[in-house]
Amino acid sequence: MKELIFKGTKPVRLDIYISEKYPLIRPNVLNRFLRQNKVKVNGGKTSANYRLSDGDIINLYVNDEYLLQPDKNNAHLFASAAVEILYEDDNLFVVNKPSGISVISDNWQEFDTLTNRIKHYYHKNNLGDNIPQLCHRIDTGTSGIVILAKNDAALEFMFDIFRDKQLKKKYICAVKNNPKIKDDIYKAYLTKNSQRGFVTVSEKPLNNASQNIETGIKTLDSFDGYKLLDINLFTGRTHQIRAHLAYMNMPVLGDSKYGDNNLNRRLKLKYQLLCSYYLKFGRIEDERYSYLSYKEISCPMPWFVDSFNERKL
Repeated sequence: MKELIFKGTKPVRLDIYISEKYPLIRPNVLNRFLRQNKVKVNGGKTSANYRLSDGDIINLYVNDEYLLQPDKNNAHLFASAAVEILYEDDNLFVVNKPSGISVISDNWQEFDTLTNRIKHYYHKNNLGDNIPQLCHRIDTGTSGIVILAKNDAALEFMFDIFRDKQLKKKYICAVKNNPKIKDDIYKAYLTKNSQRGFVTVSEKPLNNASQNIETGIKTLDSFDGYKLLDINLFTGRTHQIRAHLAYMNMPVLGDSKYGDNNLNRRLKLKYQLLCSYYLKFGRIEDERYSYLSYKEISCPMPWFVDSFNERKL
């Protein structure tokens, strides 16, 4: 049992106070505890929206695990344990990342990252401490396929696969329509500014660090000034799709960095409508992984595809 005494000059809702004190007591958990009479205020039953006043006594009759305070070693426990597995074998662990969460973060206090979710999933299901390792990343606002390796040899193999471009990757995205742009493969140059976390696309190289890019565009659907595109990525550069499409005056909807923020606000979009939905391995010569030759992996279509079908965003 844990006893707390609220001290404050202004009333605070019980659910807000508890979540700040103990992040593992999430709203749904608190509501369950309240129904079970495991959380009391001044010795009696209460509700999540009860407003605490100075001197109120809160008693928590809960297991100690819910009273954990976050640190670098247990941060994964404060992430969701929800992981959508697309494919798994002895070497690879492939998942569908939701938009809005980072793949990984240098800030341990950013609890809900994909890597923390996977670590929490492994912990919750007693799968051991050998947590799969990232083979690549996708942007926070982008949803879709992320590959992880279950052992060092598989990780090295996947690094080679990405380096040698033995993976065909396709994306789907919703953009502001530019009727002048037709389906084709478009080439340009991308120059990265690491300090700003920004890239610039240009017709010609801007400096010696400029990299060539190739982006294949195929129209799937269009309505009301918007277009749904299938993107075939021939080169995988930082922010390539978002920056290249913006350069062609057809920015990805919801993209706050390269896109049309006035339109994004009007559409009430929080993240870019971009999903890495498909990948296909090439022919694998390494006998250890030859079973992956021409292997295809895809994830369910993101919500905005249905919105196009229904002619609304």
